[in-house]
Amino acid sequence: MLEIPALGPAGPYRTRNRTAVADASGLSALELACVPGLVVSHWIDQLRAHPPLPVAEVAAVLHKAAAAFETEEILGDDLAAHERRVSSLTGTPLPVVRECGALITRTLRDVGRAPSAARPTGCAPVGTEVSAAPSAGAMWCRVGDVFAVHAAGNSPGVHAMWLEALALGYRVVVRPSTRDPLTPFRLVTALRRAGIPAAQLVMAPCSHSTADLIIERSDRALVYGGQDIVDRYGNRGDVLLQGPGRSKLVVAADADRDTGLGIALDGALYHAGTACTATTGVLVERDPAGFAGELAAALKNTVRARPLDDGALLPCMPQAEAERLVEAVLDQAKGATVHMEPRVERLGGSGSLATITPAVVELASARTPSMSYEVPFPCVWVAPFERDTLDVLDASLVLSLHTTDHALVTAATELTGVSNVYQGRPTSWVHPDVPHDGFLGEFLMRAKGLAHGS
Repeated sequence: MLEIPALGPAGPYRTRNRTAVADASGLSALELACVPGLVVSHWIDQLRAHPPLPVAEVAAVLHKAAAAFETEEILGDDLAAHERRVSSLTGTPLPVVRECGALITRTLRDVGRAPSAARPTGCAPVGTEVSAAPSAGAMWCRVGDVFAVHAAGNSPGVHAMWLEALALGYRVVVRPSTRDPLTPFRLVTALRRAGIPAAQLVMAPCSHSTADLIIERSDRALVYGGQDIVDRYGNRGDVLLQGPGRSKLVVAADADRDTGLGIALDGALYHAGTACTATTGVLVERDPAGFAGELAAALKNTVRARPLDDGALLPCMPQAEAERLVEAVLDQAKGATVHMEPRVERLGGSGSLATITPAVVELASARTPSMSYEVPFPCVWVAPFERDTLDVLDASLVLSLHTTDHALVTAATELTGVSNVYQGRPTSWVHPDVPHDGFLGEFLMRAKGLAHGS
């Protein structure tokens, strides 16, 4: 049984209380330390008292950490063995795990890119000495010292996001998901080996009550979770929520139908349908029923239920969990037209490893609540699109519009509840200069007016 310790300011920290973690087949896979609240609170005090690395040194250290993440043995695993272990533990297809690992290392090597893009043009860069700053202007400064991360387990790629906080001088507390403690352990270990002080970065697996304590003791927090987490922390200015994405695609009547089908297919299958930027809803202006049928046929021809290997496109999980998810989707689909019914496919091997085939459901109206119902496998809700009801597109993390009508795209950018708007690209499209959900620097920093000299 693999034992995963916490990583405190003094090094690995093993606890008597541990959390048993099962793999995707439901079999026990590892034991994870569970750090008590008093210990975590003391760690935060130590982090707060520790000065950050000078900004000029951080880029070199993080670049070195990328090499350590890729090449060194951690927990006895090289990178390839680590990726296989993460895949079997979480049920995430191996190609997705590899893609997320590559994202982490790219971010480590270019961690200054996002802060530079987020910094207001009127502010001097982080780390600028006052004497070198304009005599009258602004500095870009942290709003606090300690940054907490309550990580999700649906994708290893979430751990690329908080690296920016290190570059900005924050001391970071990572509370890993019990579903995937391996990725943050490897990343934190690589960062420490590269030169990030242990008193600037800790990994603190803990109970839910202690997780709440971490948020209260930190200056800023990044929190992943479902609607219950959004409801709990939605009014907190010091908490940045990463909740359900409810990402949507609009296929307008003026656009090429086959291209729109390809965009929908790519978005639905992105990261096995588990990512917040995977396509949940598709609104079709012309013949939504026909489009739903075509999408169902395309998914049927593309996807096969298979174990967690190089060709896997679907997530895996214990059979009982898969059955609950399918039942929940079919309950949401009552009264609708199911073009592709999800099925639980039992896979071989020990335990109860299973996967779920995709679902495509046609709704009578985009205002049906199911339009925003997310599950951790490819599941698409298709509905008619009407241009005079653009408000149904609001509250989407990503809104993609397959149209040549620039006025429609402009109108979509004015929806205040939409974070990203793409034209002619899948909801899952990414680019290093396009923020995921705003720039993290907007949340961590502020402009501080400065005047000096005679």
